[in-house]
Amino acid sequence: MDIKKQSIKILIAEDVPTDAELIMREINKSFLKVTYKVVETRTDFINAINQFQPDLVISDYRMPAFDGMSALKIVLDLSAVTPVIIVTGSLNEEIAVKCLKSGAVDYVLKESLKRIGQAVLNALEQKLAKLEKIRAEKALAESEERFRRLAENAQDLIYRIELAPKRRLNYISPASVHFTGYTPNEHYNDPELFFKLVYPDDHEIAGNWAKTGYEIRKPKNYRWIRKDGTVIWTEHRNIPIYSQSGMLIAVEGIARDITAQRYAGEKLKLLSRAIEQNPVTIIITDTKGNIEYVNPAFSVKSGYSATEVIGRNPRILKSGHHPTEFYKEMWMTILSGKEWIGEFRNKKKDGEFYWEEAVISPITNEKGEITHFLAVIEDITEKKKMLEDLVAAKEKAEESDRLKSAFLANMSHEIRTPMNGILGFANLLKEPHLTGDEKQHFIDIIESSGQRMLNTINDLVDIAKIESGVVEVNYSEVLLEEILQSLYYFFQPEASKKGLELINASMSELADLTIVTDKEMLISILTNLIKNSIKYTYSGSIEFGYTVNAESVLFFVKDTGIGIDKSRQQAIFERFVQEDSSISRSFEGAGLGLSISRAYVEMLGGKIWVESVKGVGSRFFFTVPDKSDKAKNLEETEQLVSLSESGILGDLTILITEDDKVGQMFLAALLDKKCKKLLYAENGEEAVEMVKMYNDVDLILMDMKMPVMNGFVATQKIKSIRPKIFIIAQTAFAMANDREMALKAGCDAYITKPVNKGQLIKLIKDHFTTSAR
Repeated sequence: MDIKKQSIKILIAEDVPTDAELIMREINKSFLKVTYKVVETRTDFINAINQFQPDLVISDYRMPAFDGMSALKIVLDLSAVTPVIIVTGSLNEEIAVKCLKSGAVDYVLKESLKRIGQAVLNALEQKLAKLEKIRAEKALAESEERFRRLAENAQDLIYRIELAPKRRLNYISPASVHFTGYTPNEHYNDPELFFKLVYPDDHEIAGNWAKTGYEIRKPKNYRWIRKDGTVIWTEHRNIPIYSQSGMLIAVEGIARDITAQRYAGEKLKLLSRAIEQNPVTIIITDTKGNIEYVNPAFSVKSGYSATEVIGRNPRILKSGHHPTEFYKEMWMTILSGKEWIGEFRNKKKDGEFYWEEAVISPITNEKGEITHFLAVIEDITEKKKMLEDLVAAKEKAEESDRLKSAFLANMSHEIRTPMNGILGFANLLKEPHLTGDEKQHFIDIIESSGQRMLNTINDLVDIAKIESGVVEVNYSEVLLEEILQSLYYFFQPEASKKGLELINASMSELADLTIVTDKEMLISILTNLIKNSIKYTYSGSIEFGYTVNAESVLFFVKDTGIGIDKSRQQAIFERFVQEDSSISRSFEGAGLGLSISRAYVEMLGGKIWVESVKGVGSRFFFTVPDKSDKAKNLEETEQLVSLSESGILGDLTILITEDDKVGQMFLAALLDKKCKKLLYAENGEEAVEMVKMYNDVDLILMDMKMPVMNGFVATQKIKSIRPKIFIIAQTAFAMANDREMALKAGCDAYITKPVNKGQLIKLIKDHFTTSAR
């Protein structure tokens, strides 16, 4: 705006007309449109201020009626924005300062009226600026009032935080009482309260208030701890305030209470996670049964992904196990608004069947109308199997009880019958008038009864050894034809006595076949099978032999005997079981032969099975792998034995601690003349004394079960005297924990009876070769 071209009104207080004329003349040089009013008295001056309403006042400092200072005061009282210029006839700095301090915008000497135009221009510009400032302040005040009313009535919390030069809370709205429990004044009295209320775990989320503007503008959700200790969730939206130089000086923000939404959201998330992570299958369908939702457990159980089943009917899982009526009853129940509980046998995507227990419930809207169905389904396949196993276990236990009773009755029979023969005919032998033939007949009966009892005892001992785990497989090279021929000659008389044909069906081209296996176990297996076939065959033949494949030998024993019912073909391999276990059975025996045979076959790494038809006959088969690699190990062991005998043993003094004379003699035979010196002790106490007496004892063979002092105690005492002496524990028990007990007592090695020469020499060689290094 160009003030010089604007219409302005100037009031002049001057008692000298010529001076007033000069003032107006100078002003007109600078302004185009000026209206003047000149007054001399106070009254006229006041009236002019009110009526003329000048834009500017020029007053002489000294006048007869009133002076410039009075005029200045009147203007300030009646129209504070109107600028006043004082005109004076004398130069006095004190007066000038006084005028300016009192509110005059300028003063001009009458001698220098040429300045008056510029002074008027400056004064009017100041007035315009002042009026603009007043308008702005008024607008600001009105705006602040509107903001105040808005802030004080808003449910959201409004705040301003000053960051520079020091962080402090400039403003907080009355909603602070709801949000924090504190009044605004309490916040102002404690500048850090606003920040101290932030929940400890959320300080990082609340963030550093001096961060960049971008970070400040990002909405943030965090908690406050209210005055009463309760926790409130808040959402903050802030804007940064910058200085003219671009410095971040404040933050203004709005906080909203989102506690209800947050908890509702968390509850929804929790429910969602509970469903998503639940190991139980959850399916939601519409009222027609079309799938709308399945949780991940469904996919794990069924093999179908969610995308494969959404929109489809659960009938894709049908196994065909349940009749149509089953599903009709289910639908009638749930459509009536009731809950249905039942079991399904379903089919997975890969065709595997599984059992599920389902609870299907209707979901209703606010009007009570069914809108969906919810199925909560648990996989009970294992539970069903467990129940089946429990039933099987119960039946097995009942069978076991029956077998135990049958076994006890059988054992009573199997022991008492031969004992009756032994004792009875032994008494008859005392009769003085017996002929030689009669005596021989009685002796044959006693011998036969004794052999029968011995067989029963041997079977019981074998099964006990198998049960306790002390049976070891001893591999050696075996000529099969030699074994089969031996068995043929052994059983031929017994078979002929019953009128049976015994056939060795091994092929002539395999006559020289050798394999590496346990010879005694193989003989025992074949013996039991051939003996059984002879026992259970009344007429016809028994045939045995073998065939060969790449890795094993298949042995067979076939007969034309009574056969085995299909329901009993697995049971006969159990202990104390025969095809007929009734009290009226026709055949003697403990029922252990096939159980022992199966155990031996499995220890050799093979399998045994039977094929039989009741009344026609039976065919028993078993496989035995060829352990040729074991043969190589045996050869290496024998080489070690021969090498060791000539070298290491010759330098050793060995103490044999053994209470059994036969065992002592056996060890002496193994070691005598091969070592430097042999010493003997019959119990642990003697062994301790021998060690004290002979300082050159290098090795002790320590029996662990002896009178006076056992091997465990003796070993501990000897090790306390001679810690480095080498002690090998030997025992006939060979229970599972014997080795640990012996080593714990201080023994350095462990060997079971009967002692294997190669194994013993290898133990000695390994130790003393290592020690020599």
